[in-house]
Amino acid sequence: MSDDSEARWSPADNPYAIAVSQSQWALWAAQLFARDAKENCGDVQSKMYARQIFGQVRALQRCAEMMARELKRLGVDKAHRDHLRQAIREFEAAVPGAKSARDILEHFDEYARGEGKLVKQAMRDLGIDVCEAAAMYWGSVYDPSTEEVTEGAFVIVIPAALESAGRLQRAIYAAGQAVDRHRASS
Repeated sequence: MSDDSEARWSPADNPYAIAVSQSQWALWAAQLFARDAKENCGDVQSKMYARQIFGQVRALQRCAEMMARELKRLGVDKAHRDHLRQAIREFEAAVPGAKSARDILEHFDEYARGEGKLVKQAMRDLGIDVCEAAAMYWGSVYDPSTEEVTEGAFVIVIPAALESAGRLQRAIYAAGQAVDRHRASS
C-alpha cells in the first residue's frame, strides 16, 4: 500500500474542489430536467421534471456559497472573491426564490400542515389564517409554452434560469482555478 498521505483523501481537505464538481453535476441535472420537461408529452411527467429544476439550481447556489467561504478561508485575493460574490448576486436576481421553492418541495410535510417557515411568516406579516397562508405556498404549475415552472409563490423561467446557472457555474470553476493558483504560489 502507498503512504498514508496518498491513501487518505477527504473532501474535507478540498471543499473548493467539491464545490466545482458538485456545481457541474447540478448544472447538468438542471439542463437534463429542463430538456425532459420540454420534450415530454404528458402533463404530469413534464411537471415532475420541471419541478426538479428548483432543487438543482438551489444545489448550484449552495456550491457557490461554499466556494465563497473557501475563497475567504484560504485567503484568495479579494478580486476573485468579489467576482464570485457578484455572480451569486446576479444568479439570485435571475432565479429569485430558488431556495424557498426548494424548501417547499423538501419540507412538503411542514407546508402541507401549515407549519412551513414561509407559512408562519405569512401568517405573522399578513395577518392571515393558516389555511390561507398554506395555500399561498402550495401547488406546482409548469407551462411548456412559456417554460415557466411555479412552486407555491415562486416562478422561474427555465431558459433564463439555465443561462444564469451556467454563468454561476463558470464563476465557481474560475474560483476553483484561483484556489489552485493560490495554493501553488503559497
